[in-house]
Amino acid sequence: KAVPAVDGAQWTGVTTTLASQFLAAGRVDAVVVAGATDADPLKPMPRICRTAEEVQGGRGVKPSLCPSLSILDQIAEDPSIKRLLYCGVGCSVQALRAVEASLGLDELYVLGTHCVDNSPSVDATRLFLDAAGISVAEDEYAGYEFMADFRVHAKSPSGSYEKVPYFCLPGSVAEKAIAKSCFSCFDYTNGLADVVVGYMGAPLENDGVMTDQLNMITVR
Repeated sequence: KAVPAVDGAQWTGVTTTLASQFLAAGRVDAVVVAGATDADPLKPMPRICRTAEEVQGGRGVKPSLCPSLSILDQIAEDPSIKRLLYCGVGCSVQALRAVEASLGLDELYVLGTHCVDNSPSVDATRLFLDAAGISVAEDEYAGYEFMADFRVHAKSPSGSYEKVPYFCLPGSVAEKAIAKSCFSCFDYTNGLADVVVGYMGAPLENDGVMTDQLNMITVR
């Protein structure tokens, strides 16, 4: 876990801290993160970060598909970016690896996270939250995870938690709340990333909350 924890992170901020340190140490020229739009904190939008402060804008999981690869042309055309750290889930990392030779980079590092599934859109994310009985206002962010205690843990902006058992969710919730591409993806471990942060192999301690739990880190 990150100590002290990063305020506003989904967990303790391990991924955010690593990405920030790459820039602070001068290892890369830029970092790609999944930020959010100004209008909706649940709607993901890729951002090219030049400072550790800008990386903070990628804190928290955006539980719907992010068009992270849409900024690759911008990166390829920018002569000031020759060393890049890309943060993303397995599906985008696989596509990135397929085209990395065409980006004109001298160095590419990939910081990945574990992923089981994503919603196809923000509307689908809100549909899932509604089905789970989790109330979120339009201008609020709710971070949630399917945890090892067989409950969905949802974190509100105030820091309070709701915990809903998986088996209380309606059976039809997956039909619209999970992107169809995710049904055929098994790259849970983000196999092409250099470093992966996640919770699949980490214990859930003392019925705790995300912001006080251990993560698992894979270094390849």
